[in-house]
Amino acid sequence: MNKKFKLGDVIGCVGSPVKVVRWLAEGGQGDVYIVEQNGQQKALKWYKPGGMGKDPKAFYENLKENCERKSPDNNVFLWPEDITEWIDDTFGYIMPLRPEGYYEVGDFLLVKVRFKSMKTVIDAAMNIISAYRILHNNGYCYQDLNDGNFFINPDNGKVLICDNDNVAPEGTNTGIIGKPGYIAPEIILGQKEEKPSERKMPDSYSDRFSMTIIIFMLFCLTRPLEGIRTLGDTPRTERLMERVYGSDPHFIMEDINHPEYGPDKDAQKNAFVFWEALPSYMKKFFLSAFSQKAIKNPETRPTELSWLQVLVRFRSEILKCQCGIEILTENGESTICSKCKRKIDIPYRLSFTGCNYKIPGMPDSRIYRCQLGPCNANEALMPIGRVLANKANPDLLGVRNLTQKYWNAETPGGKDRKVAPQEIVPLRNGIKLFIESEIITIEDN
Repeated sequence: MNKKFKLGDVIGCVGSPVKVVRWLAEGGQGDVYIVEQNGQQKALKWYKPGGMGKDPKAFYENLKENCERKSPDNNVFLWPEDITEWIDDTFGYIMPLRPEGYYEVGDFLLVKVRFKSMKTVIDAAMNIISAYRILHNNGYCYQDLNDGNFFINPDNGKVLICDNDNVAPEGTNTGIIGKPGYIAPEIILGQKEEKPSERKMPDSYSDRFSMTIIIFMLFCLTRPLEGIRTLGDTPRTERLMERVYGSDPHFIMEDINHPEYGPDKDAQKNAFVFWEALPSYMKKFFLSAFSQKAIKNPETRPTELSWLQVLVRFRSEILKCQCGIEILTENGESTICSKCKRKIDIPYRLSFTGCNYKIPGMPDSRIYRCQLGPCNANEALMPIGRVLANKANPDLLGVRNLTQKYWNAETPGGKDRKVAPQEIVPLRNGIKLFIESEIITIEDN
């Protein structure tokens, strides 16, 4: 491969020039180099001539503005920090380097890397969704959401989002429509319009469709729309993939016995194994997210908040047995370990009135802000309560107020009292906690 730059080359930028340290990798849009700028090592993404969309000048100007706007969250987005001068009709931009311990989604799909636990998978999904909620709430659209945009830490589920060069204010046409296999149907079909001004361009709704594909792939290691009709000796022609993702998309798990749309029982075993392991409400949520209604009516697709609410419930219902494996319980019911057959006794349940479900009242069970109703994007995954065991007597449990506000608690006898920040309320049958607009009732199990 002919690399554009060699060690020591200096490239001018809008800010400070950069010096090339070494070539790092090649991607679909261009090459990535490690460079040095003002004594710090950064990443330089240098575009191939065809990697800047249909309007390279508009793409450059939008990227330049992104550098000036700054990141909506420095802990998540590897945001563009500087942009280079034009060289031979192309350019590049500077961003932070990916730290050690983070891997691409493709590494997980190919089982080169495994998540530490199911809770870690859920954490990764929630972190991805939370990041895009912040992005959308700041008026941005990602436009090209795909499996190459994320770096995930398999030990803790933390996520870094790269390729933020495509990010633009909602409604901006940068000439980018996305990566095949992740583009929403309305965007694919919209490109058939003769007049460019009438072609549907990416927006937050199409971002949500692409995001749902990613989330399903994280949990089931399978592409959600590619069933039997895309496998075997069938050529993956442009016409076929236009049907699969544009004119005739169908969720493979909607009818697993469908001869064309359903999954292949031999080639797609992951789809069956991991799908069956999901709780019923997660299956229902995916079926709704990939329903024909959601596919054909973008505005009906699940919002980021609704995703976070269902995933927080999923996370809350995973317990760890003494034998070391994770166990799923629905609605906080006591259960039996599938491996060692030990009964997992759950002494209490926390019943959410608004969410209409219950979670185990066990040590380290958490109440998140998004479970209490509408909230700001940056607060959604904030733990506002946590169940703890008494150090002297582990059988005594209580929930600590992690907020800076007072809670209201009501005893079964009707007595009220205030719960100060960091104060612990003992888990006792019938106690009610009034937090924000939610009522949480503690129940014996």
